[in-house]
Amino acid sequence: MPGYLKRSLLLAALILWPAALLLCGSAAAPAAAPAAVAFPSVPEVLGGRTFATQTDQDVFFLRAIHDRYSARWPDLLVANITLKDYLLSPEKLLRFVGELGEAMRGQNDPDACANLALITGDDAFYANTNGYHPEIIRAAAQALIKIGPAGRKALASSFTVIHYRNDAASLEDLADAIGEAGSAGTNFIGALAATAFVFSTTNGAIYPRCTATAVKQLLGLAEGPATVRAHLSSDEAFDNPGRFQAVLDGIAAAQASELATNLVALEAKVRTKLSALASSPGAYREDLQELDARIDKTLVSFELRKIIHN
Repeated sequence: MPGYLKRSLLLAALILWPAALLLCGSAAAPAAAPAAVAFPSVPEVLGGRTFATQTDQDVFFLRAIHDRYSARWPDLLVANITLKDYLLSPEKLLRFVGELGEAMRGQNDPDACANLALITGDDAFYANTNGYHPEIIRAAAQALIKIGPAGRKALASSFTVIHYRNDAASLEDLADAIGEAGSAGTNFIGALAATAFVFSTTNGAIYPRCTATAVKQLLGLAEGPATVRAHLSSDEAFDNPGRFQAVLDGIAAAQASELATNLVALEAKVRTKLSALASSPGAYREDLQELDARIDKTLVSFELRKIIHN
């Protein structure tokens, strides 16, 4: 039997197992019940077609189930996006997630969104102490972006303060996936802005690298610079200059020279504040000094880039 056919039969078996369990658990099931839950045969789904690659065949298979056998679609997703596969068969799950994103590109499918969002937003996946697979986290994010507005909304909803506190590293992976896709939308603007400027102010831990990553990727979106600019105020900087240092790290990483004027104005206010605290040494003033140094370093890097490009 060809390898691709074996794999498709295995996929069909995985799809059928929830229904099979239900049937076995009910002694009084009517004789017609098996026909109601029967899954189409592989030849029926493929229709005699041949494919250049295994991925092409798998994507076709998924689309065919979604379009022609819609009653089986939810079962297929539940059977193939599982915590067990995430922990024990990550390569299998990674392949399925990638193929699902391609198969549902632009389809805005709610079932695909809901199942993929488990990977990006359920701590049983992203914060699992038995295994962490950033490649699957990123692939799920990329698949949600491909699916359309519903997928982007589902991905944005994964950015929560609870997620930030439970596992900031996986939020970095999601932010990077958004940045790589260059996907626009108010959902992502709000999600990244909250990660950069809100989550670390809610009486919990502060994760500077996550803040910096969110700022960097936010600045790559069309409305990102304006959003970051609105937060470059002395009030926010003075509230916690240690936390705000990470914001500067993100701006520097993005080389967002369009914010130079705002940074010059902020630097002037920081230096005025430092002068006022000259007789009050301590941790706060030290954080403010470091913030001043990072603003200056970022402005210098803008000038260096300008010289290089000219």
